[in-house]
Amino acid sequence: MGIVIKNVHILGQEREKRTDVYITGDHIASIGKEPASFLKDEEIDGSHKFLMPGLINCHTHAYMTLMRNYADDLPFHEWLFGRILPMEDELTPEDAYWGTLLGMAEMIRSGTTAFVDMHMFPRMVVKACASSGMRALLTRGLVGSDRHDEGGKMRIEQALDEMEYGKSIGAPCMFGLGPHAIYTCGEDFLRYVTELAHEKGLLINMHLAETKKEFDDCLAEHGMTPVEYAASLGMTDGPAIFAHCVYLGENDFGILANPNVSVATNPASNMKLANGFAPVPRMLKEGIRVALGTDGAGSNNNLNLFTEMHLLTLAHKGNLCDSLVLSAEETVRIATKNGAAAIGREDLGSVEPGKTADLVLIDENAPSMIPNYNRMAAVAYSANGSEVSDVLIGGRIVMRDRQLMTIDEERVHYEVERVASRFRA
Repeated sequence: MGIVIKNVHILGQEREKRTDVYITGDHIASIGKEPASFLKDEEIDGSHKFLMPGLINCHTHAYMTLMRNYADDLPFHEWLFGRILPMEDELTPEDAYWGTLLGMAEMIRSGTTAFVDMHMFPRMVVKACASSGMRALLTRGLVGSDRHDEGGKMRIEQALDEMEYGKSIGAPCMFGLGPHAIYTCGEDFLRYVTELAHEKGLLINMHLAETKKEFDDCLAEHGMTPVEYAASLGMTDGPAIFAHCVYLGENDFGILANPNVSVATNPASNMKLANGFAPVPRMLKEGIRVALGTDGAGSNNNLNLFTEMHLLTLAHKGNLCDSLVLSAEETVRIATKNGAAAIGREDLGSVEPGKTADLVLIDENAPSMIPNYNRMAAVAYSANGSEVSDVLIGGRIVMRDRQLMTIDEERVHYEVERVASRFRA
């Protein structure tokens, strides 16, 4: 398919005139000049809009939209073990499918084109990706005591089966292994998952150093910080995304400053659950790749990366009393280019010829965008996601003029309300 976006401004090119962007198949073929033999199937009017790369949500649990506004104003361990896990035990795979589609609708509407998911329901997220066209790196959540734990082995088998299933239906998915956390997985189980990930060339996706209790318990049990412990198990020897990393020791910065490793910071979730502020400014100074996540809607309570960018930069400016910490440009890079690098997709995260066409159009006539002095600042500080008018993923239009093209929102809302009615009762 050939798509041309006419007369559009490209984010970050403030001094350049509006231009045309040509998309052939799944990639950007040219900017400014029509490629030879270009066949136009679709034209999008970019007047009064600007174009930016799709946002990449590097840590979430999409099915947890079902838990939005369900467990609030609680201490972390009461929230997780007293409310969230018992509700998860009552969910069915079909419930998770509809909850995931609701999450995808929310993410697309707010400019997210790819996400990293840890889930509990094999094949459901893959099916949702296949129908919606949304890009994802999927990791079935894994827990177990050791490599012989029957439950742990079953979850690993489900994860491997899901990878084959995704390939068989052509879903736009990548896959990794998702040990839940160091406090829900035994040491031998974590070693086994790590060995398997290295053997198969898979990324590891894990919650790490999220709470003060986790940090203190790890020191008491292992004589190491959670990051040191993960490194001792070999988890930093291959590609890994560690979510949160709020509590770090002095040695941890050097360990995380590893080209294999990305930290997915989740400011809204960390603040809401009173877990504190990840030391993102120092991480960046120490050469750590930081990406951005929302966490699940059970702890955020939304999946909007514009909100997350806003919180990321303002929280650290305020916390450190330094207005120069985390500029608008740095914040947008964290949500785009850094996210692309975290998931091993350097072809995403920027608007350039040859890159995969995961793109978002922003309406400059939206009230929050007026007046237009600095588009980068507008993205980081002013936008709330409602300004997103059109979204393309892999050259496919998944939202056009604010209408979702691949998700039946009315059906999704009906099915999610049906699930919610069980828990209200």
